[in-house]
Formats: sequence, structure tokens, C-alpha cells
Amino acid sequence: MPFLLGGSDNAGPALDAKAIEAGILPDPKNSGLAGRYETRGDLGVDRFCAVERTENNFAIGFLSTIGSESKCEGIGTAKLNGENVEISLSGQGSCKFTARYDGFELRFPAALDSGCAQYCTDRVSFSGTQYFMIETGNAAARDTLGRDIERLCR
Repeated sequence: MPFLLGGSDNAGPALDAKAIEAGILPDPKNSGLAGRYETRGDLGVDRFCAVERTENNFAIGFLSTIGSESKCEGIGTAKLNGENVEISLSGQGSCKFTARYDGFELRFPAALDSGCAQYCTDRVSFSGTQYFMIETGNAAARDTLGRDIERLCR
């Protein structure tokens, strides 16, 4: 016999609001981007960091691992505008995109400009990657290590 839950379609947002109120989830309206983010998977640990330079403007870095040899890695800048994060990578060529941030999870878009491939080894991409906040603040961000880039955020 199947178990059916009653309720409305508004249950998710209502639960999120209660979790924010209880301090279990960060309030996206009050949480900045500065900090250290990670996602652990079978192919390695993906990392992202953001150091706030001026209000809503950040120095950022990321590492997306696809096994022991393949990766995407870069540094750049970001501007936080509500749930949108305008990211511009520098050093390997032009790569700009808009990521989504809910106060806890940062999600890169599924489609990236062709210039973004320059930040990756052959036959890999960082499109659609996601990163979860594990520690807030500039100091935590500065502790984020890369592979070829020793410190992803300075």
C-alpha cells in the first residue's frame, strides 16, 4: 500500500523558511558569497572560494576535478547581484558566465562560452558544477587550495 503525503505545493518554501528561522539554513538575503565551498564526488573534490574586495565584488577561484589527471581550474572576479553571480575568469582567455547562488549552494550554468574550455584539460568541462558553502568568510576562502594554482583565493 503506497504512503501518500498530503499538503500543498508550498511545502518546500515553507520548510526552507522554517529552517532559515531556526538557523539550519543560511538566509540568502543576509548571506554573502565570501567563503570556502566544496563538493565531494567519486572523481575528486571540487572547490570554489570567494574573497570580498568591496561590497558585492569578489576575487574568486575554483577547481573542478575529473579524476587524478583531468581538471578545470581558474581565478577571476565575481559580482553578487541577488541570486545571480556574474563571474569573469582571467589568465587563460575570456570566460564569463552567470552562476546561481541561494546562500548555501553555488551552481554554474550547464552551458558555458567556448572560451571557458581554456581553463580545462582536454575533453573536460566545468559546466553544471555545483559547490556547497562549508565555511564562511575571507579567511576561510584564503585557505582554499588548488592543483596548479597553490591558493585559489588570496
